[in-house]
Amino acid sequence: MSTASTPPLFRVLPAGLFAPLASGNRERYWVLLCRLFDEYFGPDAPLPPSIGFQRREITGAIERYLLSDDPWETEEGDTPGASLADRANAIHERFRAAGWLRQERVGAREMVSMPPVVAQFLAALVEFAEHGPTFVSAKVRSIELQLRQVVEGKAAGDALDEAADQARRLLVSLSSMSLKVRDLMPELSRAETTAQFARQWFERYVSSFFVGDYADLHKADHPLARRNAILAMAQQVESTALHDSLLGWYCEHLTDGDAARAAERLQRSLRRLRELERIDEYLGRLDEDIRQANRRALAFLDYRLRAPAKLDVLLKRAIRGALNAPGDALRLPVAPGALMDDSQLRPPRRKPQPIPRSANAIEHPTPEQLARLNLLRRMKRARLVDAEDMARYVARHLPHAGSIDSAQLGIASIEDLRAYQTLLTLALRSHRIGGLRRDDPLGRVARGFRVELLDAGEHDDNGYLRAPRFAIHRLKNIA
Repeated sequence: MSTASTPPLFRVLPAGLFAPLASGNRERYWVLLCRLFDEYFGPDAPLPPSIGFQRREITGAIERYLLSDDPWETEEGDTPGASLADRANAIHERFRAAGWLRQERVGAREMVSMPPVVAQFLAALVEFAEHGPTFVSAKVRSIELQLRQVVEGKAAGDALDEAADQARRLLVSLSSMSLKVRDLMPELSRAETTAQFARQWFERYVSSFFVGDYADLHKADHPLARRNAILAMAQQVESTALHDSLLGWYCEHLTDGDAARAAERLQRSLRRLRELERIDEYLGRLDEDIRQANRRALAFLDYRLRAPAKLDVLLKRAIRGALNAPGDALRLPVAPGALMDDSQLRPPRRKPQPIPRSANAIEHPTPEQLARLNLLRRMKRARLVDAEDMARYVARHLPHAGSIDSAQLGIASIEDLRAYQTLLTLALRSHRIGGLRRDDPLGRVARGFRVELLDAGEHDDNGYLRAPRFAIHRLKNIA
């Protein structure tokens, strides 16, 4: 069953493309495909002829691979007994039938090539297999530069699409990083020696599966702090004349004049850029997974270092020594007399009797004390602003789609004044270098909207406060 939102994979790739990679010799087929890709069809290979290579050249290359490295087995696990040429032709035919290679007759010659879509897919697989640690700074910097070119009119929808795809890949990479950390710990715990565990810990965990610039993610000058600028530029693209210009580009270059599909494609790109607002959630979960992995690793190393080495060998040696020792050598170093006697046993522990206590006099509060207590509770509650209070206050003033200036916010009660003060604090803290910190408790009350400081030098006077101007922008729902 397929839906309109599901990418049609097998309309692009041949249906049997994965058959060699799902067989018993999948690793051998993968090695052969990578060698053919590197030598003949990949970007590092010389420019191939437009009509492809002759069949005997490709089969000859497969024969060379089999001659240099041939731990091949049949599907039943037996060593094949056919000749080298027959096996090379059988492998070529398997690749051709699966769709990895395409064979065409040009005159009297059989020419072999790799379809462009298949070559692109194989390049993506090779890139996935060689994927190393993620460097968030480079990806965020690239997204910001491309989006800035779009805003300044130096680039069109292709740069917007590329920035949106990079934002999606960045979030997917951070999301999968937590799974890698959790999956790696059971594997490292099976190390036989402490030295092997420590070596694998630093080589695989720290160097290979870690975020390459994780130590710099919390600095104010890190490009991740520029995500607010990226979100602001995405909002500018959506709410200005750039939207119509980009919509025309999408309609002309990507959807063959279909305005509905072009609008959907443009909204998808903007939605992916707005998803960068959720990057703090992924980093928070990654921090927690890394702290848990560090605690488990330290506990494992502490146990390995404290536990006696080769404890079973020491026990066997002691048993063997006790069996071979003379009788006098096994005497216990104790005084003469009964070894076990009731007089030598520890007396039972007697629980002391509890001290008798007199009952405390119960005094009931007076009605005035109860009234003062209730008044104090109401005063504290009126000055407390939580996420629900902030959502009600903003919903009364902020339109469904758009922004509102601080001068348009009404104050009718103590609760409204406290909500206004909280919004002002959010604006001031978001204006500093690095933006609002991830551990700032005020970040939990800003749900569905963003506060921006307009002019720190110009002040508004609403009768209660004289403070800098700020604006509230509603955020679109993230799909």
